[in-house]
Amino acid sequence: MICFRLLDSKDPAQPLANAVRALANEEAPQDTYEVEPTSFRHITNAPFAYWVSESIRELFVTLPAFENDERTVKVGLQTGDDFRFVRSAWETPVNQSEVTNRTWFHFAKGGSYSPFYADVPARVKWSNDGKELDAYTGSVLRNTNYYFRSGLTWPLRGIRYSAQAVPINCIFSIAGKMAMGATTEMNKELLGLFNSTTFDYLIRIFAGKVGGVQYEVGLIASIPTPDLQDHDEELKTIGALAYATQKQPDTANLTSHAFLAPAIAPSRSRSNPTNK
Repeated sequence: MICFRLLDSKDPAQPLANAVRALANEEAPQDTYEVEPTSFRHITNAPFAYWVSESIRELFVTLPAFENDERTVKVGLQTGDDFRFVRSAWETPVNQSEVTNRTWFHFAKGGSYSPFYADVPARVKWSNDGKELDAYTGSVLRNTNYYFRSGLTWPLRGIRYSAQAVPINCIFSIAGKMAMGATTEMNKELLGLFNSTTFDYLIRIFAGKVGGVQYEVGLIASIPTPDLQDHDEELKTIGALAYATQKQPDTANLTSHAFLAPAIAPSRSRSNPTNK
């Protein structure tokens, strides 16, 4: 089967005619792919990823899926009424450090593209172990035994995949899904992996499209993932450095959960060297 990739052409008619003519003349037109149709079956649901090499498609056969006994991907809480149950963090009382007897917890809701780090600006009302939410007709409580664990979340959809670390004592939502390793150290490795161009590339192949992918649980759970043991320290280092760099501006943001202290304003002498 011959496929022509003409996504960058505003009017593909002429480029298509040129490609067909070149092929008929036994030339090698650009962005032309010869594919064995049965090879699409190497990937679950057989996405029409004709532009991918055979060796890449075989990764979906030879490598295990991301979700296994040590890693999982889960969808979380659907409040059914965010106006009632969700607030900005600065609207809620300051909580004690203990989980018990708390009312408001940070709530991961997806957000926008932001590799490695993003603030968690929302909080959800989870008093008495979520009894009020559980009693509310419109809410759906999913995977509650995974709440309050550290992990990674990401935007619901986007042109490029990005994942952000989520600290402990947070609840995740139907839009802000979570991936979790068996340990905190494993989550550090996954932060580096999830923000790699390779992981994004495999997601786009599995989804069968270039942009506008919706990052559902089943999609992320099925991405082929190699054994990370040979690269775990490198991934941790990359993830930790990028996370700290991205987080730094929020340490001076009063409304951020990462706030530490106000930024120090430049002195008059520094801003105006001639002033004495």
